[in-house]
Amino acid sequence: MISYQSQVKVDRSPETVFRYLIEPDKQAQWADLTMRPLSDGPPAQGYRMEISFGFGPIKARMGVEYRAFEPGRRLQFGTFSGPIRWEGEYRLEPDGEGTRLSQRGSLVFTGLWRLVEPLVGSEIKNGEIKELDKLKAAAEAA
Repeated sequence: MISYQSQVKVDRSPETVFRYLIEPDKQAQWADLTMRPLSDGPPAQGYRMEISFGFGPIKARMGVEYRAFEPGRRLQFGTFSGPIRWEGEYRLEPDGEGTRLSQRGSLVFTGLWRLVEPLVGSEIKNGEIKELDKLKAAAEAA
């Protein structure tokens, strides 16, 4: 299992920062994955999407569902399909004029993907941590 956690202060309101977590065009500015909606309507608890990401020739496609959805406060997600069981959560707290954004998560590789976990596991963990800095830069530049 791979676990990660990190936090960053973003000089934007929690509501603004939350939009960077759920809107595909905003998420594309900081996340190294693509999102394809599977649910109709706006994101909410139970909303499903397909995400894909890769490292060179190694590509993964997974179904992700929002399990807790509290705009401006919390977003929890988990996979329902794919080669990696991924559980994660973002928490947003007002911090002066900005937001303290924290994340935590864990990934468990299954099937043949267990063979590549030692190769890509640390890259995923480090990537998740670096992505919060990218989100901060994107949100603050807007």
